Amino acid sequence: MGSVLAGVGVGAGAASVLLAVRGRVPRAGLVLSLAMGDGAVAIGALAFVPHLVAAAVALVIGLLAGLSSALCGALTQTHADPAHLGRVTAVTSLSSLGLVPLTMPLTGAAVGLWGTGPVFVASAAVCALAGVYGLCRARLRRADPLH
Repeated sequence: MGSVLAGVGVGAGAASVLLAVRGRVPRAGLVLSLAMGDGAVAIGALAFVPHLVAAAVALVIGLLAGLSSALCGALTQTHADPAHLGRVTAVTSLSSLGLVPLTMPLTGAAVGLWGTGPVFVASAAVCALAGVYGLCRARLRRADPLH
């Protein structure tokens, strides 16, 4: 478990450094949607890979989650109505940070009932839906934080 958490943390940190050095990401909405889809595949695979491979898969999850999180935040802040930006940011922060502690006991109970495989696959499906939704929305695919 420690190597998986370390892999996610290192991956997310690397994504942050990459974005800080790289700067602007062209077609950020498309990159966001693709990162969500690819991250979903990695999340689904995490429960089925051998122990030594799990840290590498977790690193990929961290990279893609860090990238998609940063792009989502940038797009939200630049495309929200400035008069409502505080409210929009509060709702997105609540949904991304505030709900996580509430879902952990549910996830633990689900793992206890069904095992890690089905729970990780279900989590991956939710992430994949977000990526597919983004790919289906032309306005989001073309979204750029600078416009």
